[in-house]
Amino acid sequence: MEKDPRKKADAFFDREGKLLRYPSKRSLRVFVLERVGTAFEEGRDYTEKEVNAVIRERFAFSDVELIRRELFEARILGRMPDGSKYWKNKAE
Repeated sequence: MEKDPRKKADAFFDREGKLLRYPSKRSLRVFVLERVGTAFEEGRDYTEKEVNAVIRERFAFSDVELIRRELFEARILGRMPDGSKYWKNKAE
C-alpha cells in the first residue's frame, strides 16, 4: 500500500517544524509549501522582507528566493508585479 503523501512530506521537517530539505518530487513539494503557507495570515499584506523572514523561520536552509518563488507559483502567495506587496491567497 502506498504511503500517504502528506505523511511522506512530514519526513522533510524536524520536530520544531523547520524544513530540513526541499523535496525533489513536485507532488511532495506541494504539501510542503501548503504547510509553510499556514505561517501567513489571510487578509494581511507583507513586504518581501517580511515574507523572507517567515520563510527563514520555517526553513533550515537558506534558499529564500526559491521558496518565495515556489509559494507564488503554487498560488499560496499572491504578489504585485513589482514585488512590492505579497499576500496569502484564499484556499481554493
